[in-house]
Amino acid sequence: MARLKTLSKVKFLSELHQIFGFESEDELEKYKARLFPIGKTTDENQTTSIFLSTLSAVKEFREDLLLQIGVKKITNRNMSLHTYIEIPSINKEDRPDGLIVLTSGLHNPVVVWVALVESKIGNMDIQSEQIDRYIQLGKELEINNIITLSNQLVSSPFETPAENINKKYKFNLFHWSWISLHVTAGRLLNCDGGVEDEDHVYILNEFRRYLKSHSGIKNYTGMEKNWKDITIDFMEKSNKTLVDEIIKSYKQEEKDICLHLTEDTGYYVKLKLASKLREVLMKETLEKNKTICSPFYLDGDINASFVLEINFITRKISCLTRCKITDNNIKAKAQTTRLLNCFMTDITSEDEIIIGAIYPKRSSLNSDYATLSQLLNDKEEGFYRIVNKDYGDTIKEFEIKITDDLGKDFHRPQVIVSRLENLAKVFLEKVVLVVN
Repeated sequence: MARLKTLSKVKFLSELHQIFGFESEDELEKYKARLFPIGKTTDENQTTSIFLSTLSAVKEFREDLLLQIGVKKITNRNMSLHTYIEIPSINKEDRPDGLIVLTSGLHNPVVVWVALVESKIGNMDIQSEQIDRYIQLGKELEINNIITLSNQLVSSPFETPAENINKKYKFNLFHWSWISLHVTAGRLLNCDGGVEDEDHVYILNEFRRYLKSHSGIKNYTGMEKNWKDITIDFMEKSNKTLVDEIIKSYKQEEKDICLHLTEDTGYYVKLKLASKLREVLMKETLEKNKTICSPFYLDGDINASFVLEINFITRKISCLTRCKITDNNIKAKAQTTRLLNCFMTDITSEDEIIIGAIYPKRSSLNSDYATLSQLLNDKEEGFYRIVNKDYGDTIKEFEIKITDDLGKDFHRPQVIVSRLENLAKVFLEKVVLVVN
C-alpha cells in the first residue's frame, strides 16, 4: 500500500484503487457507500418505502409520475408531497402498503389530493379482492385514488392489471410497473435539464441501482407459459378463450417494448393509444385476420412513428412506417433519390429494409417492394423499379418495412419476445430515426 502522505496527489479515477490494493476501479466501487441497500431482497415494505421516499425527495420524478395520471396540481407553487407506509385503517383489518398526500400552502397547508398505495414484488400479482377492500376503505375515508405497483405491465397508467374490479363506487385506479419507474428515472437523468439538482441526480441513480439489483423486480422476458399451446391452437381455430389468453400475454409485451426502446435508445417511445381500450382493438384484429398491430411513436414527434405487426397465420413479425418526401413539388424519381440519401450514412441493413411507393388518390401500395440494396443499385443505373408513371408524377408517400420470419420460434415464449424487441430496436434506429 502506498504511503498516506502521497494520497493528496493521487488521481481519483485512475489511481485511487491501487492505493488500497484493488486490481480495478470496479473493485473499489463495490465498497462505495449506498443510499439504498444493494443486493437480493424480498422485503415488499422496504421496496415500497424506498420508492415513496424517492418520490418525495426528487421534484422532477414526482412531477413526471403524477402528471402521467393527471394530477396537474403537482406543478403548482407551494405544493408539497408527503408519503407514508403501512398506515392501519380504522377497522384495523386493511393495511395499504402506502399513502401519498399532496398539500398546498406553506404556513397552513391543506390537503388537495390523496392516494392509497398497494404494491407487490416478485411473481405476486395485484389481487382484485384486495383492491375491492381498499376501494371500500377509500370510500369510508373519502379517498378515491388507488395506485398499484407490481411487475405486471399495462398499456397506460390509467389501466389496472387486476381483473373484475367492483365498479360500484366512483374511484380512480392507477398502475405503475417497477420497470416503468426504473425507465422513467433513467429518462429524466438522460434528458438535458431533466433533473437540475445534483443531489437529486444522485438519489435517482441510487434508486435505479437499487431496482436493478432487486431480486423481486424483473423485466417481461417471455410470454405466458401456455403461449405455445394457445398460438398453435389459434392458427387452427379461434375462440374467445384463446383470444383472451393471447391478449393477456402480448399486451404486456408491447408495453415492455416501449420501456426497452426508451431505456436502450434514449428516445422516449410511447404506445399510440386510441379511444378504444387496447384489449378491444386487439380482439377486433385477432378475430378478423389473426393479426395484432402495435403503433409506437416518439414523444414530441407524432410523425416519427411505426407499427409492429404480428401475423399468427404466417408466423411473421414486421415493422413498418410511412414517409413523405414532398418538398418543392419534386417528381417521383427525385423523391426516391432523396429518400435513399437519408440512408447513405448507415446502410448496414440494406438487404433487410424494403421500400414501396404509394401514389396520390391511392391508399394502398402501388408497386412491389424493393430492397434498399436494389434501389441503391437502381440509382446507379438511373431508374427506380418502384417508380411507375402510370400512377402519376409524384409519390404520395413511401412505405418502409422490415420483416422477420420466426417459423417455429413464433411459438417459443422467450424467443418471440427477444425477436420482437430486437426487431423494434433495429427498425427504430435504422429506419425511423433515419427518415425523420
